[in-house]
Amino acid sequence: MFEKVRTMLLEYVDVDPRTITPETEFLKDLKVTSYDILTMVGELEDEFGISIGDDELKDMITVGDLAKYLSDNV
Repeated sequence: MFEKVRTMLLEYVDVDPRTITPETEFLKDLKVTSYDILTMVGELEDEFGISIGDDELKDMITVGDLAKYLSDNV
């Protein structure tokens, strides 16, 4: 699931894919905007047929957090 999240992130940020690790933080390290995060999460929700609540989303600080959530809920 991590690779899926990383691949999707590369549509929103212009960084070397090798720099995106499970510990990479969306806001601090990638400077992803909240709009980009919401758009990306919407795509993931559509693709996997799930719904990620605001309370769950606010706890997803790193790429690994999102990947783990998807692995646990898909």
